[in-house]
Amino acid sequence: MAADKDIAYQNLKAGQEFPPAAFQVDSATVSDYLKAVEENSVIYRGTGIVPPMAVAALALKALINAISMPPGTIHVSQEFEFMATVNTQDILTGRARVSRVQERGKLHLMTVDIDVANQKQESVLAGKTGFILPVE
Repeated sequence: MAADKDIAYQNLKAGQEFPPAAFQVDSATVSDYLKAVEENSVIYRGTGIVPPMAVAALALKALINAISMPPGTIHVSQEFEFMATVNTQDILTGRARVSRVQERGKLHLMTVDIDVANQKQESVLAGKTGFILPVE
């Protein structure tokens, strides 16, 4: 899931894998995330625990940065399973693979499987996300 937008979505095929993307969620990012989603729970304040959806958001950001998506792209679905708690000390690696591509007239339907593991190679997140992309 490299952040270079070298991959044109029109060329993506089922089974294609993106380069892995490493990232760490620091305490400033957690604070910004909590403010953005208006989360006031004390469980995330000063504990080093990262909200699960913050991990998902950063994994999606890495994926979106890897693909050249045209204007009019719609993020239509996501399903995530969170398997372990993430701490601000963890180094995470996101991996993504195209699991389905369908062309329907002037639209591309694309589903991408996402997995995130920590530095111990323990899976912390698994799921999939779907996009509708207009044919240019």
